[in-house]
Amino acid sequence: MSESSLDRTSRALDLIPFVTNNPGFSLAELADRFNSTPTQIFKDLEMLFMCGLPGYSHLELIDMELSEDYVAINNPQNLDLPRRFSFQEIASLTLGLQALLPLTRNPELADRISILITRLVAMVAEGERAQLELFSVQSETLKGMWDEVISTAALRQSAISIDYLSARTDSLTTRTIFPEFTYSSRGYLYTKALCTLSGEMRHFRHDRIMRAQELPDAIRPEEVRNLNEKAVTIRAILSRRNLYFVEAHPTIVASSTIEDDQIEVTFELGDSEWLLRELSTLPGRVEILHPATFWEAYHARLGAILSLYR
Repeated sequence: MSESSLDRTSRALDLIPFVTNNPGFSLAELADRFNSTPTQIFKDLEMLFMCGLPGYSHLELIDMELSEDYVAINNPQNLDLPRRFSFQEIASLTLGLQALLPLTRNPELADRISILITRLVAMVAEGERAQLELFSVQSETLKGMWDEVISTAALRQSAISIDYLSARTDSLTTRTIFPEFTYSSRGYLYTKALCTLSGEMRHFRHDRIMRAQELPDAIRPEEVRNLNEKAVTIRAILSRRNLYFVEAHPTIVASSTIEDDQIEVTFELGDSEWLLRELSTLPGRVEILHPATFWEAYHARLGAILSLYR
């Protein structure tokens, strides 16, 4: 497997403090330590030998002793300490892990996430720790009564029976769904699931689920499973203001290209009605490129919305 320049740079930055504090390792021992090869480690050290601080005379270059059986660094040029995360990096990682925590019902995974959050918080200075502990994304997500049932069913790959209140028709329907995964969007929890009533993949908002009961013995119909693979392809141009929408739904975005103030997006999904509703609420430019039937449905929906204000 080929390495990227970022992989090599990361390993090189880790090599300097390790060798500085552990002189005398052979190339083979360093290769084993850093999951590489002696040849690659030698190339990394050769590269480091020519690195240093501005001025780049023999006084500013990294000074090392290098042979097959012995490696030592005599002058690491301020790189003798292991790399550390910045406060901004730790804050970003902590917020990301906090967002993942309520979405999993796997106890082992939840424990690992919690431990990692604790370790990250412990890495920051005492004065910044209080500030970091104020950051939270969990309170921004509206939780539903049936989150536990839904997540458990997704983990077990079993079905649940739900009573769902439609936002479009304000009607209550009873459905059997097979949850795939849960995600957070705009302060709400959603579950992507295969719905046997519609025969399509649908996205269900948790706070609109009035009842949920696990059906461990329900069998996923073969004909419905096949429909899951028949995704609809929709191409559109969105205002760059809607980048958040594209990033929030990676599972349905087949490709996206940003150019100036617009984004050209290709969506692939089974529930075109859901996408129609979502696009109708987005700010700025929304232009449907393909297919024509979806373009007609989108403009008909906009016309219906405008008629409410006339």
